[in-house]
Amino acid sequence: MDDSTMNSPSETESPAETVPGEFEARTDSSELRTRLAILEAENRQLREEYVRAQQATYRRTAVGLFVVGALAILGGIGFPDSRSVLFALGGTGVFAGVLTYVLTPERFVSARVGSRIFQALRADRDAITDELGLSGDPVYVPGDDVRLFVPRYDAKPLPDESAFADLFVVPDSPERGGVAFHPTGGPLFEEFENARDRSLETDIDAVAPAIADALVELFELADGVDYDVDTATGRLTFELSRPGLGDPTSLDHPIPSFLAVSVAHALDEPVRVDVTDADSLSVTCRYGRLETGQETEKSV
Repeated sequence: MDDSTMNSPSETESPAETVPGEFEARTDSSELRTRLAILEAENRQLREEYVRAQQATYRRTAVGLFVVGALAILGGIGFPDSRSVLFALGGTGVFAGVLTYVLTPERFVSARVGSRIFQALRADRDAITDELGLSGDPVYVPGDDVRLFVPRYDAKPLPDESAFADLFVVPDSPERGGVAFHPTGGPLFEEFENARDRSLETDIDAVAPAIADALVELFELADGVDYDVDTATGRLTFELSRPGLGDPTSLDHPIPSFLAVSVAHALDEPVRVDVTDADSLSVTCRYGRLETGQETEKSV
């Protein structure tokens, strides 16, 4: 009986020693799950508030335009001498207000989502160029649709324009082969063209400000863009502040891709892109006769 009595405390001490540790582990795990749930809820709330704020901005603008239009119409009734001008202003204001309200976006896609989508595209393209052993510098080639051509080697003439209709470019001379991607800037350029009331100019001095403004005002891919045109060397350089959508130095990133596609389309010249991302993002489009001696052979 004494031995039994003596052993019972030690048997009860062992579970007592492990219970606090298990309890603390369970408590820590529960706290982590609670914190994670709170963070997810806060992120969801922030996204919803951001969408509401954006929609409220559009709707306030619509209401402001509508009020200005209504006041102009009332002014036209009260001031017969200026009736035609005030009625025209009022009609424009009311129409713009209704249009702005109707076209208010219902959903906003964050830059993080766009960046993640581009990462998948980038991985596939990097894999293709690595598998094929393509070492040439990419070049944006004009045509019916601009293509991003990644050649096997540098300093080789480009294939004729018809070869770029296929993904895998296999001309008679294998040294001039490569792949021709649809550039990510292609759809952006189409959207840019649709938003304009006229075709893009063919003068590089007119092209530069138009596409720089589109990056900021139309696509909101940067907070600001400065540009410099050097027609003597065939260079167009853009300096961008706070660009979006991930690593801009990657192959065919949407920002330099849009700039290169626009220049290639406007000038009908091959375009190469040099991108540096130091204090600010710098994108240089080199157009015309390429420095490596590459020229596009025209179809006969």
